[in-house]
Amino acid sequence: MERFSNRIEALMSEAKIEIENFALKNGENIIAYLSELPSMSGFPYKIILVENSEGIVYSRFRQWDTEYDFTRWDNGIFNLDRLRIITEENILSKTESALLKEHLSQLEKIQLPENINEENVIILDSSLWKFGFILKNKNIDYTWKAATEDINLFSPILDLMREKYLDRI
Repeated sequence: MERFSNRIEALMSEAKIEIENFALKNGENIIAYLSELPSMSGFPYKIILVENSEGIVYSRFRQWDTEYDFTRWDNGIFNLDRLRIITEENILSKTESALLKEHLSQLEKIQLPENINEENVIILDSSLWKFGFILKNKNIDYTWKAATEDINLFSPILDLMREKYLDRI
């Protein structure tokens, strides 16, 4: 039986679950991820970088097509089991993979900030951003609405992740 709701919170919760739903194949490991969950309108998405057992790095993308779904559900009743999710996969070039691994190795050598969420600002309406990556000895996860200047430490990785999907996000 399909699930329906007239609550936007239930719809957003289901969309978050759907964009997080990456099926990894045997021997694949997530290297990094980036997600954006807009608070009002927009297209929630998540990008992951995955390395397989042969050392090939893939970029995978999942996004909820809100424009399509909201035109289907103009009466305010949402089908939680039929969200339209856009998916895409790209193989990183050897150059891109090498740059990614170089940036990650540089991050292993420095003291990373505990938090990159700027808490001294007032945000009335903003996206919730999540970014994480795997280092040899630890997993790093950040969440923010307004980032501190420390986000610049991660710009090369963030740019690499977003570059392939700029026409979608």
